[in-house]
Amino acid sequence: MKNPAQFFKAMSDTTRLQIIALLMWEDELCVCDIENVLGLSQSKASRHLRYLLNSGILIDKRKNIWVYYSIKKDLPEDKKKFLEVFKSTIIEDPWVELKLKLENWLNSKINSDHCNVNGEE
Repeated sequence: MKNPAQFFKAMSDTTRLQIIALLMWEDELCVCDIENVLGLSQSKASRHLRYLLNSGILIDKRKNIWVYYSIKKDLPEDKKKFLEVFKSTIIEDPWVELKLKLENWLNSKINSDHCNVNGEE
């Protein structure tokens, strides 16, 4: 991460904080997961994910046609501590509702063909 201001600017947006929360609950999520849980358009989700990626907070990997994101494991210690503090705050409303949306989405995804790994929708 280039500097603390860039990290905090990345973390200062509600949508990006929601994305980070989702990735703290699930180690890795596809763009379509984030779009559906947060009710974002593909372009808006991608813009926020790109911002977090360029800030050095996330990493991405491609599986077939889907791009999956996760929180970078080798973040500097000060950034990891900040994320740990943030994680301790996402156990209350409205975060509980967001976690429930994620769980419902992932359960529905298992029982359907949404964003399956073969690239078919």
